[in-house]
Amino acid sequence: MLKMILAISAATIVAGSAVADEVWTTPIGAVIYERELPNGDAVLSYPGIEAETRGLAYIHGLAQVYEGRGAFSGVWIEPDLADGEGCAVAIADPESGEARNNWGRIDLVFTEPDFPGGWVAIRGECFVQPDAYLIGKPVVAEGVE
Repeated sequence: MLKMILAISAATIVAGSAVADEVWTTPIGAVIYERELPNGDAVLSYPGIEAETRGLAYIHGLAQVYEGRGAFSGVWIEPDLADGEGCAVAIADPESGEARNNWGRIDLVFTEPDFPGGWVAIRGECFVQPDAYLIGKPVVAEGVE
């Protein structure tokens, strides 16, 4: 019985790490490739404004693309702000369907076309043209380049 539990646990860990094996360092903290959606979006998480929260970036067309990466676009969503500030128009969270007022557009351009590669992200709030830059550098295991 113990062997079965350990085997299931190991399989779960291996399956879960297949996608979340890309991490980038940025000035705001670690950005993590969390998961892929059936519609082709890759979901990246990043540190939110509050320490215990993480924002999510839904990058269109990035799922399953590990070579020949170029420019991608998407949306970012963070938990709604307690003071009610945010966008005048809500969008539906791509996973939960909940209305969100704290969101915006994001463009992600890879600086190297193949895994592991860095990127430059440009984001804007709501419908505003993205203009805030963030640079991500890949975290790689020792001896791996």
